[in-house]
Amino acid sequence: MTPPNPLPHDPRLPQLPLALDRRAMADVFAAQWVALGTSPAPQVQRCEIERVKYRPRRNLAVAYRLVLQGNDGAAREQRVAVRFCVGGESARRAAKARADLQAGGPTGLACTHDAALDMVAHWWPHDPKLGRAARVLGDEQALAAQALPELVASLTAGRGRLLAQQLALVQVVPELRASARVTLQIEPAAGQSPVARTVYAKTDAEQRGAVTHAVMSALWRSPAAAKGLLNTPQPLLWQAELALHWQAELPGRVLLDVEPVLRPDTSARVGAMLAALHATPVPAARRCGFDALRERIAAVVQTLTLVCGDELGPLDALATRLTAGLSHLRGMPNLTLHGDLHPRNLLVHEDRLGLIDLDSVRQGPALLELGDWVADALYRALLAGAPAATVLPACRAFVVAYAQASGWYPAEPALAWSVAHSLVTQRAWRCLVNLKPGRYVLVPVLLALADALLQGGTLDAAAPPLQEAA
Repeated sequence: MTPPNPLPHDPRLPQLPLALDRRAMADVFAAQWVALGTSPAPQVQRCEIERVKYRPRRNLAVAYRLVLQGNDGAAREQRVAVRFCVGGESARRAAKARADLQAGGPTGLACTHDAALDMVAHWWPHDPKLGRAARVLGDEQALAAQALPELVASLTAGRGRLLAQQLALVQVVPELRASARVTLQIEPAAGQSPVARTVYAKTDAEQRGAVTHAVMSALWRSPAAAKGLLNTPQPLLWQAELALHWQAELPGRVLLDVEPVLRPDTSARVGAMLAALHATPVPAARRCGFDALRERIAAVVQTLTLVCGDELGPLDALATRLTAGLSHLRGMPNLTLHGDLHPRNLLVHEDRLGLIDLDSVRQGPALLELGDWVADALYRALLAGAPAATVLPACRAFVVAYAQASGWYPAEPALAWSVAHSLVTQRAWRCLVNLKPGRYVLVPVLLALADALLQGGTLDAAAPPLQEAA
């Protein structure tokens, strides 16, 4: 099999290599400043790519973080969300964005258009989907005036006052969600010593913050939390008018940073806590339906075939086996799933683990989430070039600890199917659509690994492909 190119070849999106070239895009942004007549135009000192969303043959969305230096020598960060289009579609998008701005959007630099590259750029805090919430998270004064008084009142039972605040943007997923860390200096009551609090504000285009707040409230007050089996951030406030969900900081470091290769004992602790999460009922979470899972398999395989077909050959047999394996889920109860389980969404603090990023909590069969965790471990082994022996014991420890805590042990063929399902619909898919450096070349390896698991019916079938890839 001939290995694929480092990036896909897309005849409808010839901008793709330039869009993912940081130096080239720094020049593009600098030229836009000049074209706008800004004098003197700031210098683009650095251009980083934070996020990519590639829709083959349709468009490419890239989130950039720029470091700009003004005439006074001061540096500041600027995030820019760019959509590269096909067939001149960017002109329509730019016209619509400008019409929205004239109807009451933010003033100043907000939207720029480059017809030659068929690209439209939204400059933070302008975001056509996040609207007012983005503008509040993008302006410390607006945040202090519009959002923080209610938050401080809720934290102090109405007796405290805000002395100072510091805003730091944590994440922007253009047209989808954003989060910020806010450090507060609060006087709890008249004459009392000031205290510092660190909180997080989140918003999303679907405005699911009310649901997230209800879900996190149920987890925070649950018997599992009271027993120390489940550790999640405390929800603080849902501001419907601003579409902001507030939660307290959960102390700790990202688990993946602490243990790049997870030990079996740590993996076992994750399995036990996941069992506690699954067993905790929450309100109004979305459900993983059979029809949606079937449609997802079909859509992912169709896209993989469209982009990688020349290198991979037909994927029909793989799709058929994945779809047939959905039968493993029949009769399984719908439990509370995290929805985005991986080591970056766990924190470690002293001897405790904590689950964060609970915005994707949903109802579904536990088997899916077990497969997600094991698939992620195999994927990270591939990234590091590690042999299977370094990850399979930790995967087994995770599953055994989950089974002991939950009283349910998945059948080996069902577990192998679930891991294969996640390797295709999550890991290989993300390597294609997110295009992080070095990921696209992993797509055929991940698909071969999934195929081996489906045919072998056991996790041990993962070892030979991993060893060959290493």
